[in-house]
Parts: sequence; C-alpha cells; structure tokens
Amino acid sequence: MTTSTAPPVATLPGIDWVEIPGGDYIYQDGKSRTLPTFYMARHPITNVRYQAFIDAGGYDDERWWQGIERTKPEESRWPQATRPCTSVNWYEAVAFSRWLSDQLGYTVRLPTEEEWERAARGRDGRAFPWGDDYTTGYANINETWDNAGECKREQTTIVGAYPQGASSEGVLDLAGNVWEWCLNKHEHPEEIEPDSSGDARVLRGGSWYGNPDAVRSAVRNWNDPGERVDNAGFRLVSSGPMADAVGG
Repeated sequence: MTTSTAPPVATLPGIDWVEIPGGDYIYQDGKSRTLPTFYMARHPITNVRYQAFIDAGGYDDERWWQGIERTKPEESRWPQATRPCTSVNWYEAVAFSRWLSDQLGYTVRLPTEEEWERAARGRDGRAFPWGDDYTTGYANINETWDNAGECKREQTTIVGAYPQGASSEGVLDLAGNVWEWCLNKHEHPEEIEPDSSGDARVLRGGSWYGNPDAVRSAVRNWNDPGERVDNAGFRLVSSGPMADAVGG
C-alpha cells in the first residue's frame, strides 16, 4: 500500500451532523442522567468515506495509531459506496476518527454509550428510536425470528434506507443494519480512553442479523477491539465548532 497526500476537506464525502440538545434524559432502566449538547452523524460511516482514509495512507501514518493496535484494512463484505463500512475493528474506528478530526479541523470521535443511547432513545427512554413498540419495516433486521414481520434481507442496506425508523432528532439506522462501536469498555464503562489492553468494547444498536429484541436501544453488546465482523460498523459524534458543519 502506498502513502498518498490526504485529500482536502472539500473532496471528502460530507457528514450530515444532527444536533442532540443537552439536558436530562432517561438512561438504561430509568436512571436520569444529564449530557451537554453534542452532534451525531445522521448515518453510520460508509464505505466511500472510509475509503478516503485508506487512500490517504491512513494505515501507514503512525499519528492515527498512537497507543492502539495497528492492523491492515479488510474490505467490507458488501463494499457498495453508500452501505455502512463493516469488518472494521474498534482500533480502526478510533484511527479513522483521529484522521478525520485532522482533516476537518475539529474533534470527531466514537460516541460514548451515554451519547449513543441518548440519541437513540430520546429524552424519554423509548425502547426503539421511533417509539416503545417494534414496527415491521422500520429497521433492517431479521423480523422472521420472532414472527414480527417478513423482513429478512440478510445483509446490510444503504444508509438511510429506513427513514420511518428515525430517532426523535432525526438520526437514522440506530436500530438494525450494523452494530456500532462505542468508546466504553464493556466491563468498565467508566473507561473510555483508547488503549491496546484488548479489553472488550461496547457495541450498540443491533444489526441486519438480529431480532426485534436484540435491536432495542438499551441493549449492550460487546466484542474484542481487534475483532472484525460483517454486521458491525461505527458512526461519529462531535462537540466541536459545528456552526458551518450542521447539515453539511
């Protein structure tokens, strides 16, 4: 793989940022918590955006891999440009976020569990992004497992293909399609700093493979940070200067 000059920001596929207003919200089993305002990407990171990192020599630049395990890229099982990037491990997601922060000029990163759940459940702690009951056709999952419906694609779909499943603020694909990496360690969720300990990291949101129960927004899943699977990807958040980026 050859190292190339990073493309200017203008050539990068744009991230559509959604404002998640700060304040109190319901977390997990009814616990009230408070978060400041932050911004979440409307969609998971797609193959075309991740390819920009690869093309810029991201795997060869030690700046993005400090303190974490560096690896080599592996193509998504479904490499279409606007499908979620899968087969990326937690370390790769962190390295990508560091690189993109440098390109954009403000910090972007993986969400914490608290941020992810606030975006998915709204302020009132709903079970799914759209409400408290599963509705057939609202997410890319395997509905046939629990006789919840007939949807069974058995693969990812393009991001944003289920607009009816949007969260209260309009974030898409928070249920189904792909599990999404969060910063937190699974057994020690208070620990969010990147390291190479190998401790399992949290996944949220369910995937194309799951049933309705598995894609409830409060469900915590995990995987080893070095593992790649074809039903997991990631999205980003930011609390940086977003005035010119929202809707971009």
